[in-house]
Amino acid sequence: MTVFSSGVLSAIREFDMIQPGDRVLVCLSGGADSVCLLSVLSELSDELDLELFAAHYNHRLRGDESDGDEEFCAALCRGLGVPLFVGSGDVRLEAERRSQGIEECARDMRYEFFYETAASLGGAKIATAHNAEDNLETVLMRIARGTGLKGLCGIPPVRGEIIRPLLYVKRAEIETYLRVNGIPHREDSSNETDDYFRNVIRHRVIPALRESSLDPAASAANMTRLLREDESFLDSLSEKYLNEHPELSASDLASQPFSLSSRVIRKAAGSELSFSHVEAVLKLLKSPDPSASLDLPGLIVRREYDRLVFGRAESSTFEPFMILPGEARKIPEAGLTVRAELIESAGEIHKSFTDLVFKSESVCGNMLIRPRKTGDYIRLSSGSGQKSLKKLFIDRKIPAHLRSSVPVVCDDAGVLGVCGIGTDVRSRAQKGDRVIKISFEDIK
Repeated sequence: MTVFSSGVLSAIREFDMIQPGDRVLVCLSGGADSVCLLSVLSELSDELDLELFAAHYNHRLRGDESDGDEEFCAALCRGLGVPLFVGSGDVRLEAERRSQGIEECARDMRYEFFYETAASLGGAKIATAHNAEDNLETVLMRIARGTGLKGLCGIPPVRGEIIRPLLYVKRAEIETYLRVNGIPHREDSSNETDDYFRNVIRHRVIPALRESSLDPAASAANMTRLLREDESFLDSLSEKYLNEHPELSASDLASQPFSLSSRVIRKAAGSELSFSHVEAVLKLLKSPDPSASLDLPGLIVRREYDRLVFGRAESSTFEPFMILPGEARKIPEAGLTVRAELIESAGEIHKSFTDLVFKSESVCGNMLIRPRKTGDYIRLSSGSGQKSLKKLFIDRKIPAHLRSSVPVVCDDAGVLGVCGIGTDVRSRAQKGDRVIKISFEDIK
């Protein structure tokens, strides 16, 4: 075993990348890094007791050069006795269809193929050839674009089924390994241009850092390893907070340090919110409006008084409908079934939020079930005045997005009662009265 292979083996074991009997799929472009990765894993396959495969994706972006990469990978794998899976796609056409940049679309299509291939192998590990310079470039790019602690953590050695055995190996060491062992590789002509931001970092920024006698790749490797520990600790604190607060309190979350509250917000949202989006949610926490809401891409964040809710449900309402005794109707928007029943002589009438009982002779014309309308009011007791349903819903702290789905029972004279609140005094029944009972129950 060479010194180089021994170093790679140490990293694999330190980060528990491969277990005995694993299948490993190497993402093979034909370039120096991926050829080195395939070669060294082939060399270590017996030691690690792994089954090795390779996958190459032809992006069709460089014509004959792209086809040449595919042919090279096929020949390399034949020589090593490694099964090769090949995929391809028209990246330019697909980028236009997806409204993506070429580079972003190429990466997405490539990884979609790798994941599908790994799944077809029964859940193989996916080995990519990211090295120490790739990690440095990624960190510098993120700094230039603005990033937080998580972005400064760079490329992780393991993420799910993806492993990166060469992450702590420098590019010069890779080139030396290939040269000493007489292993050929392909050069991607697009790497020589400054058309992509990563290439600008690679060709201009990193050489300038090296001129100062620095070893920026090693420094970045050390920094990212330390910061990943800090990020992991803070992430565990946010996970603990969510477990202890299944219903998020806006006031409590607003009182937490930003390093915790921002992580809780991102976790609760279930998506990678930008810094500006997180700031917007933090402002929502402190808003004096108890029903404030915020539209983010694919997400609605709203206040329900002190409760903070993340979801995708828009305000819902339902179509009004008439109801007669003996009928039952569903209101899917409210998750309720409503039933009407005529009772010739009522027994003891108890206050209920789900059963509304009306004296039949006080009902004027048709009975209608509908959402609240502007100007609706109700009088709940003989000693009180009329109160608008809008004010009543606010007093009862019914969330704004739910108010339009609360069923209101009306007749030709106005509101008879409101589900969950009560009946108007003009239609209130007594024991022995002939009554109409309107019952609400959850849809089974």
